[in-house]
Amino acid sequence: MKLSVVIPTRGDQNMKNIIECLQRQTFKDFEIVFVVDKKIDAWSKIHDVWNIHYITNLTHTMPHNNASALRNLGIKIAKGEFIQLMDDDERFEEDYLERSLALREEYRSKLGKDFVLTPTLMYRKTWKIQNQGFSCFNYRLSRPIPQVLWNTSRDYIQMYSWNSLLAPAYIFTTTLFDETLDFVYEDLDFSYRIHRAEHPIIVLRDLRIYHMERDKTKLEQARVGNEYAAYRKAKHRMLFVKKYGSLSDKIKFYLLGFWWQPLRLILKVLRFAKKHEKWKLIRAIIRGTFSWK
Repeated sequence: MKLSVVIPTRGDQNMKNIIECLQRQTFKDFEIVFVVDKKIDAWSKIHDVWNIHYITNLTHTMPHNNASALRNLGIKIAKGEFIQLMDDDERFEEDYLERSLALREEYRSKLGKDFVLTPTLMYRKTWKIQNQGFSCFNYRLSRPIPQVLWNTSRDYIQMYSWNSLLAPAYIFTTTLFDETLDFVYEDLDFSYRIHRAEHPIIVLRDLRIYHMERDKTKLEQARVGNEYAAYRKAKHRMLFVKKYGSLSDKIKFYLLGFWWQPLRLILKVLRFAKKHEKWKLIRAIIRGTFSWK
């Protein structure tokens, strides 16, 4: 089998929509591996020529109960020569898989080595670019720096989100997600370890995928969300710095970057959270910042 498309899902309408999108693809030699964190409804049990798999695990049976563990399950069961990682709220043109594989072959010949291919992530079906990856992690500012393709059709990046990575299967199976990391930083860690293993990650301006994410509150847009999400983001930022920062990086971080993120998050909480939520969210941010050892 040429390709495995690995998709975490909750088994809701998004799952049905992306099945329909994949069924319209001009490229046919692929399987779909759905990783489901709960029991799914009977209507979603659709088996066809593309060999759809459902890996259903109740969340309390997961080793760390997070997205990283779900994604690792899908990568491990995939049988394709290549793996395409996706989210279930993405949509794409009918020739997306065919074009991605053709572009992969083109750049493989130019580079002379295997690499990870990523598209430009668009906000829904608009001309608004949501993500073109991240060029690096800035320890002074305590955040990843977004990549922007202005006058070039492609560029190298160090980090990208799960949406949507294509590579030979061995690159993903020999990396896997760090199941101690979750919420925002699991994606950055996964792609950054691929970069550090000297597998180039290339983002293309003219290969697009549409992120049909649900409407989010101002707090969710700021990556705060609820109390647990605020705690996880603060904690896993600290784990990321501890894991990858050199001595000079950590000096920059602790002198300048340490308080930037919690202050930004706290300001968002003060501005957008409801009165009865504010103190709980602020405590979660502070607790996550100091519970990373």
